[in-house]
Amino acid sequence: MRLTPDKSLCKSRQKIIVSRDKGTPREHRAENPKMYYVRHYQLDGGLISQQKCCDFLLVNDSLKKAYLIELKGSNIGDAIPQLEAGLKLFQSELAQYIFYFRIVQSKARTQAIQDTAFRKFKDKYGSRLQYKTNMLKETL
Repeated sequence: MRLTPDKSLCKSRQKIIVSRDKGTPREHRAENPKMYYVRHYQLDGGLISQQKCCDFLLVNDSLKKAYLIELKGSNIGDAIPQLEAGLKLFQSELAQYIFYFRIVQSKARTQAIQDTAFRKFKDKYGSRLQYKTNMLKETL
């Protein structure tokens, strides 16, 4: 089991959980006003070093939700295989959880959003996929 509480980047009932790469303005900000029990992990370059994966995983244990977060430059299409890798790696460990996918990119490129792989991923997961430019803020 890789997702132990002692490896979490946040406190168990933290109010605001921020996912950000050093030196970039891209940020995912999750607000936790109901003080749910949460865990936050850096995957790529943290827990996962042998393969490509999305950047962060935010787990809401109270509601059984898991958020895979990818912070991307301008090529949003490259985020899809990284999110899928995160799902594959942690789906069995978080078998009772519903997975959500978040992409925060620095530049919006219309042709990348219309890419076949991105459209298929969007069609498959619908509202569980959200993507924004520079900052994505949500309430848990």
